[in-house]
Parts: sequence; C-alpha cells; structure tokens
Amino acid sequence: MSEHIIKAEDLTKIYSVNMRSQSLFSEIKLLKAVDGVSFTIKKNETLSLVGESGAGKTTVSKLLLLVEKPTSGKILFEGYDINKFSKSQMKEYRRSVQAVFQDPWSSLNPRMRVGSIIAEPLEMNSNLSKNELKQRALEIMDKVGLVPEQAALYPHEFSGGQRQRIAIARALILNPKLIILDEPVSALDVWQ
Repeated sequence: MSEHIIKAEDLTKIYSVNMRSQSLFSEIKLLKAVDGVSFTIKKNETLSLVGESGAGKTTVSKLLLLVEKPTSGKILFEGYDINKFSKSQMKEYRRSVQAVFQDPWSSLNPRMRVGSIIAEPLEMNSNLSKNELKQRALEIMDKVGLVPEQAALYPHEFSGGQRQRIAIARALILNPKLIILDEPVSALDVWQ
C-alpha cells in the first residue's frame, strides 16, 4: 500500500465550448479548466487548493470524485490507478472518498428526513440493522452540533449553516479516508 491516499499526476481537463457569434456559424473553442495539476495527499494531511473564482478548484474536486473524467493525467488511490479499478475496487473508492459541497441545499433530498439523509450512505454500504444505523446517525449528528430531535425534521426546516452540518455528517458517517470539501464553511453558522 502506498503512503499516499491520493496522488494526482499532471491532471488536465479541457472542455469544448460552443461560441455562438452573431453569424449563422458557431465556433468551437477549447477551455482548459485544469492544466497539469499534480499533488499528493497523505494520511492525516490536509491540502487546500486556493485560487480565484474560475481557477479550476471545483473541477479538480469533480475529477477526484469521478463526476468528471480528466482529459489527461492520472489519479492514484493508495498507489493504484483508479482508471484500472474493478467494480469492487471502484465501490471501495467511492466509499473511501466522500464530498461536502458548497451548497448544501442542492445536495440534500427535500423529501427525506435528516436522520435518513445522514444514514443513507451507511445503509447502502453496510449490513447494519435499522437500529444500528439510527444510533450511528445520532452519534455523527452530535459531533457536528445537531440534536437527536432534529433527525425527524426535513432539510427545509434548517438554516443554511445547519444544512451544511447535515452534509458534513453525511460525509463523515462512512469514516472515509478522504473528504473533499468545496467551500464547506461558507454556509456554516456558529454553535456552542
């Protein structure tokens, strides 16, 4: 096993953008969102990507989360190329790499109660009983400053900061090896 959890090697992401001009013809332009990004993240290490809006920070996150595929470059997880993963290896990768997005509202199902939203990743990735799932969700809720009574509520019944805590709890419940955070504290409020 590698000492690195994630190693990105020369990641590049190019999008084709249809540029419509005033004429009848459209022109396709290439937009380099990410150009040759390399980094490593070791166990218990934090890496921050800092840059202005449009610099490619979110695109790098999407590449690591497999939401986008790199145009070129490689992503190694614990020393193994994720493009060569079997189905079971890919399942383990998705369980081991979790995300907290900038806008918690768009990542929470409005029809589910918060306890179920938080427990859902664990339910899908374990054989725990309903009672064990509920107990684990309540433990994680406590860690992020939510009280047990809030498990029965829906996302619209929370402030923006509380919704972000729900998203953080959902990411933590699987005890992942890596959490990718896209401006996770932008919506947080203060709690005692």
